Amino acid sequence: MQRLLRPAPGPSTLKLTRWGGTRLAALRDHPDPTARVGESWEFSTLPDHTSRVGDRPLTELLGGPLPFLAKLIDTALPLSVQVHPGDTANIPDRPDRPGKEEAWVILAADPGATVWAGLADTCTPADFRSAVAAGAPLLALLRAIPVVTGSVVLVPARTVHAIGGGILLAEIQQPSDCTYRFHDHGSERPIQPREALAAVDLEQQPHVWQPGSPPATLRGRHLQLEILGPGAHRRDRPRAPTLVIPARGHLDLHAPGEHQQLAASDLALARSGPFWLELPPGSLAVLGHI
Repeated sequence: MQRLLRPAPGPSTLKLTRWGGTRLAALRDHPDPTARVGESWEFSTLPDHTSRVGDRPLTELLGGPLPFLAKLIDTALPLSVQVHPGDTANIPDRPDRPGKEEAWVILAADPGATVWAGLADTCTPADFRSAVAAGAPLLALLRAIPVVTGSVVLVPARTVHAIGGGILLAEIQQPSDCTYRFHDHGSERPIQPREALAAVDLEQQPHVWQPGSPPATLRGRHLQLEILGPGAHRRDRPRAPTLVIPARGHLDLHAPGEHQQLAASDLALARSGPFWLELPPGSLAVLGHI
């Protein structure tokens, strides 16, 4: 049984967006190198969006659904100010779906790149609700988080957030695709301020790790991310499956009888059994699972 899986993204898992950059088109062999591919669903078992490994659907290889969704996201423009519901939210027509806790691992960032999550210290929940009612721009009311290659941000469900332009990131999230938008920078896409206010918890704040800090583990309600520095790291009894993300530089990933070399735009899935990583000096990796 193959234990280390690499994705084979296809037409159903490459998403063209108004805010997407052009890096993913080149990285994932889109026929139009100028296409604005905002998202590549690398490991997905959501209906109608199932990714593939080689010539087989991921669901078939795993024998069932994956407990998370893993994407690459490339932004040329800021994404909407938005919120994802929690597990117990009453999602119309989808009451059996989980919420959406997510985490971002920054793979590349333009100078000055920023993400936002949670309210700024100077903004009260009442201030934010008033700004939403007035249809005002909202980014100045949120906590700004400068990001560089290797930054990691875990965003609990129900946290107001936005991703700025000029960023390539890997995302691991609960397997849900429900988003409510507060504000979308004047685009023609619909916004859902009423539903967003019902779903948001304005006391929620993200968990942030920046390069230069000691290796750490970020834990949310569902997600756990282990941040690993240079050296050898063995996992004899991992929580399967585990997403392996080279956050900076490259790494060598091994399982009994298998070997993969991953660069910063590559993701791999360690599906079961022991595996180990070797990271050269200057490299960072993140292991993510639910």
